[in-house]
Amino acid sequence: MNSMKNIGTMYRYEVRKILCRKITFIVLALVTLIMIAINAGEYIIGGKSVNNEEIEIVGRTVDDSLLSEMREAIDPKNATLEDGESVSIGIGVRDRTYEPLINYLFMLGGNYDKAYNMSEEGLYKTFDEMIDTKIEEQYLTEKEKAYWEKRREDNPDKLTYGKIQNGYGDSVTIIYVASLLALIAIAATLSGVFSDETGLKTDALIFSSVNGKKRLMIAKFFAGITVGVFETAVLLLACVGTEFAILGMSGSEASVQFFVGPTAMDMKVGKALIWYVCIMLIIGILYSVIAMCLSQVTHNSLAVVAVLMFMWLMSMVNLPDSLGVIKRIWGFLPVTFLGSWTFTDYHLVWFFGRHLTIIEAAPVIYIMIAAILTVITKISYNRYQVKGR
Repeated sequence: MNSMKNIGTMYRYEVRKILCRKITFIVLALVTLIMIAINAGEYIIGGKSVNNEEIEIVGRTVDDSLLSEMREAIDPKNATLEDGESVSIGIGVRDRTYEPLINYLFMLGGNYDKAYNMSEEGLYKTFDEMIDTKIEEQYLTEKEKAYWEKRREDNPDKLTYGKIQNGYGDSVTIIYVASLLALIAIAATLSGVFSDETGLKTDALIFSSVNGKKRLMIAKFFAGITVGVFETAVLLLACVGTEFAILGMSGSEASVQFFVGPTAMDMKVGKALIWYVCIMLIIGILYSVIAMCLSQVTHNSLAVVAVLMFMWLMSMVNLPDSLGVIKRIWGFLPVTFLGSWTFTDYHLVWFFGRHLTIIEAAPVIYIMIAAILTVITKISYNRYQVKGR
């Protein structure tokens, strides 16, 4: 009991020590302001605007009737080609209710002519073709292809229109920025958790104290994770909170397909956001463990920051699907995992007798990696010997 009390006391001390560092406040405040500015900036400068009229068609099936109404509310801007054919090169919107829908069809069709003239049959054909193309590009195994074929057969329903711009969907498509900013904050905050002992030459004093290495390591480690998760939660609140403050709380029942495009990994956007928030918090734990492991192994704060920033840069490299297993492993790099592109990655992970999508597998993989790095940190800390001065 006394041992646990000592660990609790040391834990609270270590948390306060990390939080009271000037770098913690400065970096966390900076990245939080950046997150808010990124979300709110597009509305302030006019890049995005809130469309309250769109709510009128939410919940309706996207069919020929709805598409016909859209065409009546929009004036195409036509141009005549050399062969005399007239094509739409832009739009003039008379009723903003349908503006997000025509823009969505433009994303699918690639130009306004196809978007304006798209029929119900053409829409779902385009959907299927885009999904088929993506599946073929990813060199999936026959079992993976069979999985997605069955999943698509089990979900043949027509698209039910959801409010394309809402707090849930905008959060899902921007949360990867919060992941990047969390990496920066955690790298700056936790890089010295273990390395400072060596740099400040306090390791001999600490290791000879009555509490010993084991208790101190536990206290430091859990303190670092606590601070890392706290910083991640602050950035999540800045990201999601800003979107909901601007766009309101409605729209959780919309299909994720309205935000990321055609995908066989369909789910409600509210559920998608819950998945992303949970994975983001686990990523915060993983970042914290990586930072503290590097801090202990390298005994150098700058090396920790450098390695984490290198990991960020490497995650931005888009490897071809032809690389097989390397590409699959690369796809789980946490820095850029939480993007809209994740919903169109159809690789599966075989885990304890069942196939998991990469969204389902990521939390398990990240927790396992964090556990392995924790063991490495513990072994390194226990074996560390104070060097002569």
